[in-house]
Amino acid sequence: MRNPTFKDTFILILLAAIWGSAFLAIKITVHEVPPATIAASRLLIATVIIYGYMRSRGLSLPRSKKFWIQIFFVSFFTMAAPFTLISWAEQYIESGLTAILMATGPLLALVLSHFFSTDDRFTLFKLLGVIIGFSGVLLILGFDSFSEFGDDVPAQLATMVAAMCYAGSGLLVKRVREKSNTITTASILLVATLQILPFSLLLDAPWQSLPASSLSTLAALVYLGAIPTALAFILRFYLIREVSYTFVSYVGYLVPVFGVIWGTVFLGERLPAETLLALAMILSGIAVSRLSLGWFLALKNNYKK
Repeated sequence: MRNPTFKDTFILILLAAIWGSAFLAIKITVHEVPPATIAASRLLIATVIIYGYMRSRGLSLPRSKKFWIQIFFVSFFTMAAPFTLISWAEQYIESGLTAILMATGPLLALVLSHFFSTDDRFTLFKLLGVIIGFSGVLLILGFDSFSEFGDDVPAQLATMVAAMCYAGSGLLVKRVREKSNTITTASILLVATLQILPFSLLLDAPWQSLPASSLSTLAALVYLGAIPTALAFILRFYLIREVSYTFVSYVGYLVPVFGVIWGTVFLGERLPAETLLALAMILSGIAVSRLSLGWFLALKNNYKK
């Protein structure tokens, strides 16, 4: 591990821009391709790429039964379920709003970690961060949303369930003992593809929707699998291996910002002022949750010097 360089910072920003663009690509494809087929296609494309990358490094898949049982659950909560939920949700809500709601992931992770782990309990700052962040979520949903239950509210809730899946998968992946991130990623992609592909074949009839799709939709689908899914994982693991996981976690602040930017630039989305205020509250909640009393004491001592 080492301190991040300018190159590392550039890669981090690039990673955020790539992940933020995933919501744009999904929004483009969802008008012609059903949600389960979007998820299955991006997973299949990414699996081929990452598996090929793994084999090029002389690596092979493990044979441990315990490993594959763990990967089954990690795959479902990391990719199969959230990819499908996000694709379904973007039939009803804008890509920028989807990106903002996905930013609740770190806050949901704090809540889950408090109840399902022994070494990551709530502190005053974590609790305050959760309160601030979810106040932003309520601002997006609207305090009267549940009395007027339209199509957009289930879509917003589905997006938050997807964020919860990501948060929960973080707890599960800690139990996977495989040392190679490449092998773990290839395994997760492979199993997630096998999990969602039958639903695509049974429910969506992809042999009809894909050939009938426009060239721009197919290009967006290929991009979704190759860049935000496959390349993004390679960049993520490079930063984790070379710098630290903590450094990579800062990408969570940037992804919703890029999600809003790409939606505005390429789709002409115009999010209301209260939604942008909610984004600021969610990001502020994440920032506050990372503070500690020791941070303030260190700042006080530096100020005295």
